Amino acid sequence: MRKTTLLFAFFFAIVFSLSAQNLPNKDVVLEKVWKAVGGKSAFEKSRYLEFTFAPIRQGNQSAGRHHIWDRYTGDYRFESTADNGTKTVVLFNVNNKKGKAYENGNLLPDSTSNKIINRAYAAYINDSYWLMSPLKLQDEGVNTQLEDNQEINNQTCNVIHLNFDKVGLTPGDQYWMYVNEKTGEIIQWKFLLQNQKNSSIFEWEPYQDLGNGLKLSVKKTNKESSTSIYFPVAKVLQKVDNNIFTKP
Repeated sequence: MRKTTLLFAFFFAIVFSLSAQNLPNKDVVLEKVWKAVGGKSAFEKSRYLEFTFAPIRQGNQSAGRHHIWDRYTGDYRFESTADNGTKTVVLFNVNNKKGKAYENGNLLPDSTSNKIINRAYAAYINDSYWLMSPLKLQDEGVNTQLEDNQEINNQTCNVIHLNFDKVGLTPGDQYWMYVNEKTGEIIQWKFLLQNQKNSSIFEWEPYQDLGNGLKLSVKKTNKESSTSIYFPVAKVLQKVDNNIFTKP
């Protein structure tokens, strides 16, 4: 009996070892992801980012939400236009959420501004993550784990599973990123949002150069719902107008 037990333990150890060998090193995969986006240096030197989050549903593109971000200072400009034509501009800092909000060029009272700033901040968190999630895999509070490789559209993919340590607005969210084993580009992601029972899958279009060598996917599509998250504007700015973060 003891001999049989030892043989079983030895067999299990071999199977476990072979299975582990089939998984690539996580640091190697994360480095591939960084290389595909242009490298950490490309992101670090990209101070000003401009992008417009404009979902497409059933073939109709929304007016979108427009963002300009000074990554070095946290200064932010957020613009949106309501269905009734009201234009909202929010000028604030993402690090302390202090700022001012305007409607059709008119400064709103602080009580109203604070609510709108909170909504603008939530849009910043959501919209920037849709565009820049490959750059945030090693942020503080982000847990990553490799899962078994999968074949997606005849491409072998390393699979990164993400969850969070009470960071962000929805720390219960989970993501699975499918990284092309050869190129390092994320070609698909699956996510299960907190308080939801069903996951969603979006396919990513190939990366584009946004400037400074920074490369990201600007369109992600869910085939089941015919919904795309699209960024018609996504670029690195070399400089901005002096008043961009102070005047509506």
